[in-house]
Amino acid sequence: MVRTRSRTLFWVALTVAALQTASLPPGLTRAIASDRDELALFENRVRPVLTAHCIKCHGAAKQESGLRIDSKSMVIKGGDRGPAIIPGDPDRSLLVQAARRQGELKMPPDETLRPEEVAGLVEWIRHGAPWPAESVRPSTRGGSITEKERQFWSFQPLARISPPDVRDRSWLRTPVDRFILGRLDGEGLKPVGRADKRTLIRRATFDLTGLPPSPEEIDAFVSDDSPAAFAKVVDRLLTSPAYGERWGRHWLDVVRYADTAGETADFPVREAYRYRNYVLASFNADKPYDRFLREQIAGDLYAPEGPPEQYEEQLAATGFIAISRRFGFDSQNYQHLTIQDTIDTLGQSVLGLSLGCARCHDHKFDPVSAADYYALYGIFDSTRYAFPGSEESKRPRNFVPSMPPRNSEPLKHAQKAKLEPRDVYPLLYAVAEGESRNARIQLRGEPTRLGREVQRRFLEIFGGDPIPAGEKGSGRRLLADWITQRRAASLAARVMVNRVWQHHFGFGLVRTENDFGVRGAPPTHPQLLDFLAARLIESGWSIKSLHRLIMHSATYQLSSDTDVAAAKRDPDNRLLSHFTRQRLDAEEIRDSLLWLGGNLDRSVGGPHPFPPVETWGFTQHAPFSAVYDTNRRSVYLMTQRIKRHPFLALFDGADTNVSTAHRDLTTVPTQSLFLMNDPFLHTQSSLFAERLVSATSDEQERIASAFRWALARPPDSGEQGRSAAFFTNYRRELASCGVLAKDVPKAAWAAFARTLFARNDFLFVD
Repeated sequence: MVRTRSRTLFWVALTVAALQTASLPPGLTRAIASDRDELALFENRVRPVLTAHCIKCHGAAKQESGLRIDSKSMVIKGGDRGPAIIPGDPDRSLLVQAARRQGELKMPPDETLRPEEVAGLVEWIRHGAPWPAESVRPSTRGGSITEKERQFWSFQPLARISPPDVRDRSWLRTPVDRFILGRLDGEGLKPVGRADKRTLIRRATFDLTGLPPSPEEIDAFVSDDSPAAFAKVVDRLLTSPAYGERWGRHWLDVVRYADTAGETADFPVREAYRYRNYVLASFNADKPYDRFLREQIAGDLYAPEGPPEQYEEQLAATGFIAISRRFGFDSQNYQHLTIQDTIDTLGQSVLGLSLGCARCHDHKFDPVSAADYYALYGIFDSTRYAFPGSEESKRPRNFVPSMPPRNSEPLKHAQKAKLEPRDVYPLLYAVAEGESRNARIQLRGEPTRLGREVQRRFLEIFGGDPIPAGEKGSGRRLLADWITQRRAASLAARVMVNRVWQHHFGFGLVRTENDFGVRGAPPTHPQLLDFLAARLIESGWSIKSLHRLIMHSATYQLSSDTDVAAAKRDPDNRLLSHFTRQRLDAEEIRDSLLWLGGNLDRSVGGPHPFPPVETWGFTQHAPFSAVYDTNRRSVYLMTQRIKRHPFLALFDGADTNVSTAHRDLTTVPTQSLFLMNDPFLHTQSSLFAERLVSATSDEQERIASAFRWALARPPDSGEQGRSAAFFTNYRRELASCGVLAKDVPKAAWAAFARTLFARNDFLFVD
């Protein structure tokens, strides 16, 4: 089951006063065994719900409706409506009444907690609401880094981990399985059986390419009885250009990629696509992840030393920094916020740390000081960002030439011919070295209130390496080395391994994928996380090698069927006794519809058709806004910061204003209405119908073909019969409506296609 979470988090404001009132479903009623620590119930079933949905609105910083829920005493005290819980009596507890949605308050307002989440709250209260000594909200910190903080798990160097011994060695396929089976054995659980081959190839194909498998690819795999059959499928998919388009999109989510600047008028950035294409090409090339990071932080500094043919590529990589969001009417006056966006995104995407929280004061929870923040700030303040334009200064400038400085002949030619530089060679939305300087601490984050100067350096928790005296330049090259070659490399490897695991299984081994700090979730399988991180480094930082290690495992190839015992003991499937069913994301849905219609343009996307720059006069009252239709893959759609693409917004695409580690999926009526009524959906169903009608005149064969294309499986006998009855009835209805006989077949098959597109087995991957 796909987990849906409230976007607003306001529901917590009355989590207490609103959750859903449904009786506990059979099989979900929990009896805590007498020999089991009751606090495990809180840690495994209750704390995740409170942390994910409640703390933001009902923690120390904010108490909507007077409610605070980060300690047992506060929950019992309650808010404006009285006590939130009555230990031992879940039915009279406001928290449960709200969760069950039976009374006046129904929270969250736009969705419902899953039955097992409600069941966990009920069982917890029934057992007296046991609560550990530590509160949900970690204690705030201050002062120098303590030894305890230095010993925090995510700051430790990687240790050599040996996979554990297990009883059933016959189930094992890769070392990954030993870690998973070891945990299951310890909980008295067993993995379910292996997925059937049709399910497995559909899972793997969507996983690695974001597209469905063709019937021919399915048949070839099903008929291949060799032990290496699935390994061959994985290798084929990893060599497809679609792989980079899929996995590059995951990275673009994390680095909050957009084609506009984000200030009040949201100016277009014509050259941003070059960074996007750099990311996609890097994944396809299996560029070592450490090099991938170094190029994005300091590609302009590595480029002069490399082959000339890679010069433009390495400069384009620094789009990672250049695409930082711009702010305000005149974004040049808000450069401190743009640098904060750079630091925050770097911290979350690469290190899993919320570094931006230290802009105004020392981080309240993690060992990151304001001095750490401004030490990094000085590095980026010594960097020249390309300027995209703004309401006050409408023309872009400081874009970086794509040619080496030593190759000046084209520039001289342009000057003589009075040509724009971009008419001679591409300009890049990238960064370059600026004036080197240290930063002063901005008191309370205000650039007009300056404190002491801070030497540029790395984070103290990782040694605090300084920029050497006399070092010329910003220090970005040293920063790239500190992250990938020194003590922080272990954390960078853990964070990326966790992201890969997340996109294979639906959730990471650390479920707070952007937060490996004190407030983040601890890893469910810490030894496995470190084992995989070490293997990533040993493989030369090869992401594709990591895919193979994970996907070849018995764990990845499990069925999505659930075991009754596991459903009770591990309802969130944290122990991975089965594969967690996942909904297609926005890009997968759109790309699949284009693919089925036969009109998917597989070419690489280029620049968008923005208006000519000389016409730009966008303002906060008339900001740039556009939607450009294309049949290319969705990763090539023009995406804005201020106004999201309507399709991507409807189906929960990434938020382009912040690092999106995990897309929170919703189920809302407008999605169903789209799948019934939208012109794009009708166009694609008609094109799919044409393909089916032209392939054969036999209705039963068409039905079977439609299922095989759309759902990657043949229909069963019941579906075949119901489908035939659908056509009989629908043709009768069309005739009664006066539809011409010649138009009936296509209209009927298009309608049938829409029924397939709305099915769960089209929209979900098992």
